[in-house]
Amino acid sequence: MSLHRPSNASLCHVAGFTLVEVCVVLVMLSGLAWLAIPSWLQHRLRLHRVDARIELVSTAQRLTGCFARLGVYDNPACTVALPVATAANTYRLTGEIAAGGFLLRAEPLGDQAEDRECSTYLLDHRGQRSVSGTGSPTLCW
Repeated sequence: MSLHRPSNASLCHVAGFTLVEVCVVLVMLSGLAWLAIPSWLQHRLRLHRVDARIELVSTAQRLTGCFARLGVYDNPACTVALPVATAANTYRLTGEIAAGGFLLRAEPLGDQAEDRECSTYLLDHRGQRSVSGTGSPTLCW
């Protein structure tokens, strides 16, 4: 049995990627990330807005139920506790509750505070919806 030793010529044709090819792929991936990351961040902001709206409407429904049963919104028998945070802890629900009405407010927390379009959501006992920020209530709600 003889040992075969490869020649230097066969070592030059080793399979693999060149440095230029690796750099081209890295540039392409960074370009994709440059396009995708801002879009993904905007998507997250919009997704957390839904949590705020759900919590506002749910709290308003509980308060309306109290009013239907007891004739006032601020009866101690009502089990609506404020402030409360959304499940993802992206909004804090606060508000003013009086005998004849309420005004609920969902204020952004943490990274959600970067949302300039639909910042703070407002909902009152008449169902009036508004928002602070650059966006319109129609767009945000």
